[in-house]
Amino acid sequence: MQLKKLVLVLAKLGLVSAIGVAVAKQNDQPPKQNDQPQNISEVECKQETFWASWFGNTNEFKGFGVPPSKKEISKAQYVFAENYHNGTVLAKDYQRALDLFQRAADSGLTQANFKLGLINHYGQGKSKDLNEAYAYYEKAAQYNSPEAQFNLGLMNRYGLGRTKNQYKAYEWFSKSAKSQTTLDVNQCEIKVPGVTEAQFNLAQMHHYGIGTIKDMSLAAKWYEKAAANNMKEAQFNLAKLLLSADGIDYDFNRALENYKLAADQELAEAQLNLAQIYHYGPSHIQDHYKAYAWYEKSAKQGMYEAEFNLGLMAHYGRGTNQDYVQAMNHYLKASSNGIPEADLNIAFLYHYGLGTPTNHDKSFQYFTKSARNNFPQAQYHLGLLYQNGQSVKKDLDQANYWFEKAAEQNLDEAKLMSAALALREPKDVDLYIAN
Repeated sequence: MQLKKLVLVLAKLGLVSAIGVAVAKQNDQPPKQNDQPQNISEVECKQETFWASWFGNTNEFKGFGVPPSKKEISKAQYVFAENYHNGTVLAKDYQRALDLFQRAADSGLTQANFKLGLINHYGQGKSKDLNEAYAYYEKAAQYNSPEAQFNLGLMNRYGLGRTKNQYKAYEWFSKSAKSQTTLDVNQCEIKVPGVTEAQFNLAQMHHYGIGTIKDMSLAAKWYEKAAANNMKEAQFNLAKLLLSADGIDYDFNRALENYKLAADQELAEAQLNLAQIYHYGPSHIQDHYKAYAWYEKSAKQGMYEAEFNLGLMAHYGRGTNQDYVQAMNHYLKASSNGIPEADLNIAFLYHYGLGTPTNHDKSFQYFTKSARNNFPQAQYHLGLLYQNGQSVKKDLDQANYWFEKAAEQNLDEAKLMSAALALREPKDVDLYIAN
């Protein structure tokens, strides 16, 4: 029995602390930062060397009495603050980091405002203050800090420290998602790429019409940009859109490619959907061995739909050896975690004694669960149990009730059985004969 493919609506992403970071969870620690972007300014702008600082163009020593410039002081404050904050060169000390970041920000170093926003957001070296965090992010965002713009988008989208405002969220994500020119710690112009997570949020907002118009072509565009940056959630959602052909062209091959990319990155939902394509897809794609392997990976991550399908494959010997005992084990895991299709198949195994002794009490229990979830095969077999008095008192009225339920869903066997019961003689037929 085929399950519908999952619809994945991802939860909110965590705040970012540097350009190009992966999705970060909202916890007590800021996410790690990756490599800095490359300097592409047309005018060469480099950090001053020791010789440039102390000898200048004259090649004459300036002397140790020459005070450093305001720019040099703020940069030094920022560098020391980062060392205290990260605990790399110096022992981690959030309070010292806070003080030095504040001094650098007061001296006009815009990057320090973003760091102060993070410190206030996570409550490092001081009490957590989302309002302060927002104010510092705004200061950094004014100077084209894509990370600050992204965090402002998140705070507006999910109401962090303020009332939710989806329209503002969309505005900030739009800025953060695109490449822009900003300044590095040396106050040199650099070109930075859009933040992948901002691109993903824009895609979601167009996908569901949040803070902007619902537009599947724009959703696909932004999912594709984030997917190109190897974001597995974007790859998954892009694949779903390409298969749905909802506002965009159907493209099976690209969908399959994106499911594979996300599945290789251990996204359990992508592993499940990829398995289902190999299990139920077009004949030229079907590969039950690949399906079984991907179901196993997904099941290990707690996807109980995958457990159910592993049960099916063991039940019928597809992609693995036929093994009713293994099928039962997989079905039981799926059933105990709310997969109603599993109840029906467990009932069949008990009813016909496949991999287990025949047990009509158990089959009655699972047929009942499945029938209440409106599976016509379960309703029909439950009617048989009532008709024959197996594991339950014989009750033709109950039998007819369940046959009619199944017949309403066009199960032919149930229609025939229901018609046969309708022709039976009334229970008090002898009284009519006597009179």
